[in-house]
Amino acid sequence: MLTKEDIILLFLEDPKKLADEIRKGNILKSDEIRTLICELGNPQCAYWYANYIDVGPTDETRTVCCKDPEEAYYYARFIDRKETRETWLAVQNYRRIRDKYLARIRQKLLSDL
Repeated sequence: MLTKEDIILLFLEDPKKLADEIRKGNILKSDEIRTLICELGNPQCAYWYANYIDVGPTDETRTVCCKDPEEAYYYARFIDRKETRETWLAVQNYRRIRDKYLARIRQKLLSDL
């Protein structure tokens, strides 16, 4: 049985490998593992977890990703697949990222016409 430290090390070495081990049933996916990764406080780790293991959004990973405007942008684009208030608040004061974020909103609005 892997310890919490082993799981974190495996994730930091290769998040895809941890995802494979979970899919094979060698490690049980749980909220506890997500919490461990999110407690690292690293937005990129939270993004990787949401992308490779959860394969979708959760409030916990979104909150950590929103500590970094660029990770918040990519989380909104590729994990949430929509803009949220939380991701907007993370990007609004960073011009380059804010402009990309707003361009995506404009693009969606125009495609709906």
